[in-house]
Amino acid sequence: MSEWLRRGATAVAVSRIGVGVVAFAAPALVSRSWVGAAGGGPSGRVLGRALGGRDLALGLGALAALRLQAASRRALVWDAALSAAPLPVAGPASVPVRPDADPESPESPESAVYGEAPPADPAPPSPSGPFGPAGSGQAAVWVGLAALADGLDLLTTARAWHELPPLQRWLVALSSGGAAAVGAAAAAVLLTGSASQPGTETLP
Repeated sequence: MSEWLRRGATAVAVSRIGVGVVAFAAPALVSRSWVGAAGGGPSGRVLGRALGGRDLALGLGALAALRLQAASRRALVWDAALSAAPLPVAGPASVPVRPDADPESPESPESAVYGEAPPADPAPPSPSGPFGPAGSGQAAVWVGLAALADGLDLLTTARAWHELPPLQRWLVALSSGGAAAVGAAAAAVLLTGSASQPGTETLP
């Protein structure tokens, strides 16, 4: 379910970007689809472009955050797979010992061989950051803000329900209400961490 919600939030973000582009290119088309013929005037075109700018910014931000979160999840999967892979076991081999080494000395065998052991590779940086594991918190903020905008659109439409054309009000109510519900559910899953984070579970 959490994966379906993430995909739904991604689809909402992409559709929001499309609405923003259309609103900039043909603002009257977007405003008329909400308030009817009154949206075809100069005021309606201004409001249509303003609505498009809002949707474009929220859609781009949510999509970028979701893609970053998906990339971080894939990095966690690879880290978990590499950490779970069995290490190769070297067979018995002769180790060159320094000529001056005392075989009865209790010093470690590593100090008796030629050279120094190479330093261990540093651990790769964790995908976790200030916004939670695998960027989930950052994605939740953007998705949640977009859901809030959709919820306000629904509330605005409901307050002016009897003043709007029947077809347009139902179209806006269903689209904004559905987007708000999907976005709120996806943001809650991302924020609370109830979505499974591949690689963060305990490996056998």
